[in-house]
Amino acid sequence: MEHKRTYFFCFMLPVFLLVAAKVSADDMMSTYQLASVQDQQYQAAISIYEAENARLGKARAGLLPFLGANAGTTRRSQEVTSNDNITGFDGEADYNIESWSVNFNQALFDVPAWQLYKQAKVNLEKAMLDLDSAKQELIYRVATVYGQALVAQENLRVSEAEKKALAEQLELDQERLNVGLGTVTNLYATESRYSLAVSNTIEADFALRDALVALKELTAQEPGHLLVIASDKPPLDPPSPNDLDYWVGSALKNNLDYLAAQRTVEIADREVSRIKAGHYPTLDLVASHSNSDADGSLTGSGRLNENTDIGLQLAIPLVQGWGVVSGTREARALYQTALHKQEGIRRSVDRTSRSAYQAITSGISRLQALNKAVRAGNSTVEAKREGFKAGVNTNVEVLDAVRDLYGSERDYINAKYQFILSTLQLKRVTGSLEVADLERVNSWLE
Repeated sequence: MEHKRTYFFCFMLPVFLLVAAKVSADDMMSTYQLASVQDQQYQAAISIYEAENARLGKARAGLLPFLGANAGTTRRSQEVTSNDNITGFDGEADYNIESWSVNFNQALFDVPAWQLYKQAKVNLEKAMLDLDSAKQELIYRVATVYGQALVAQENLRVSEAEKKALAEQLELDQERLNVGLGTVTNLYATESRYSLAVSNTIEADFALRDALVALKELTAQEPGHLLVIASDKPPLDPPSPNDLDYWVGSALKNNLDYLAAQRTVEIADREVSRIKAGHYPTLDLVASHSNSDADGSLTGSGRLNENTDIGLQLAIPLVQGWGVVSGTREARALYQTALHKQEGIRRSVDRTSRSAYQAITSGISRLQALNKAVRAGNSTVEAKREGFKAGVNTNVEVLDAVRDLYGSERDYINAKYQFILSTLQLKRVTGSLEVADLERVNSWLE
């Protein structure tokens, strides 16, 4: 796992340098670089991986040899006064005892320890999948949060443009009323639409401020100037290959959350085996060597004892208060829970992959239609205004044309970004979303 750690350090070093330079989060890539350091969900996934890596070493220790040593010194004061003692073995003595020992233990048969080790290996695999999933989730969240701010900024621009257009129409209605060509009804109708536009502008301004706060929450820094999507972007390309079954199959095979759920099931299965193995005996190879050196005794002479023992130690559990039976039943229930959750994730992956694919294919047609609607809407507003001045069109027709134009613009802005998110979502659900995909989207900003 050392190459994983090297990867982390190589990845994080330039990010720390970037933060030290206080780079503003003004595009998606700088936002991502800041978020990769500041986002707590991603950092938590890294910590979990490191913890599971350490836990594997801890579990492995249960299968490796144990070697221990101890030493000590004792001052003994001894007095024997019983008449039943053998002659020459009564009296008093004070002497020191120096002792040391070395103990060795090697598990030969220990099913719980072996299952714990296998569990730890699978846990580490799951943690790696969760970390990769967290990275892809971070990429997608950066695109989402930045996109929400970008859409809010564009919606505010559209709302201000609509308010300006209605203000011009209101001024025109007032002038026509003053010279006797307009009506109070027309003026009131335009005032109503204008007031609604003012309200929409206030709401759009609040949405932008809230979106910027969300961006700051992600990066822990004030966002800089937001870029916008170029007018000719994104390219309206269908998924490649353009085959729904391919993408659904790829998602069910490679989705990181689903793969992690499979590991969870395996971990739960091994937990059943581990607890059930509490009924099994354990066999250890044990060895020890001890040395005890006393510099005196009741007889006045010292004594040196040195012992070496080598053998097998068999432990057989007999009665454990039904703890193993109850624990096994609990572990089996948790195993079934893991199976249910795995199936739930499988169904979610199937649905999400289909939804993302269809969102891209239908989004292409929708964006083409909305783009035409915006262009036609601009022409319609100009034509209706000229017709209104000439007495051909009514005031309500002009107001409806303005409403339709800016409504189409809002829909086009939102549809454009939803299309981008759908392309990222399709890659994410198939486990193939990479930083390069975010870089591609970032290249569409201007």
